[in-house]
Amino acid sequence: MSAIALICLGACDGARVENLIVAAARLCAEAGPHGLRGCSDLFADRHRDYRGGVTVNLMLALQIAAADNVAALERRFKQIESDFGRRRDPQRALPVPLDIDLVGLVDTQVRWQPRYDPGRPYLFHGLYQLPLPALKQALDTVAAQRGFVPQRNAEGFYSLAGAGFVERWLRSCDPVADFTAEAR
Repeated sequence: MSAIALICLGACDGARVENLIVAAARLCAEAGPHGLRGCSDLFADRHRDYRGGVTVNLMLALQIAAADNVAALERRFKQIESDFGRRRDPQRALPVPLDIDLVGLVDTQVRWQPRYDPGRPYLFHGLYQLPLPALKQALDTVAAQRGFVPQRNAEGFYSLAGAGFVERWLRSCDPVADFTAEAR
């Protein structure tokens, strides 16, 4: 059964913006020409400063074939993180060059991964931008339960590139060729 994977990419070290968009392009290429169902702005978080600079995030909604194979998808994320210089760190020390997480899945309903709280400001802010009615409804429910206004949640974040620009870029590039050329 297919589903839409809700993916959060984040980084707070080095060439963070480039890491995020190249990794996102690789994920989109692997999902196929019609796999990208939406993306958020590429945004930074004023709340979280680290010695490597601000945290930069990007949310993706990708169509995936096997909704029941979450472990394989997460293993693929770890391989991509490793390609960008991320090493296993059980203490999750910051800064990191790239972090990719599966936040949830959308099929007939939204299913959140247990370890991610969709009400966390950066997750809510990015996910709320994705053009998925079922997701918007689930996030409105989270906001109502927690007593906040979704539009007010954007305070403290700033866009580095709009969702339309990011989506056009993701659809127009060849991430395998780009990544191979950079590695030389």
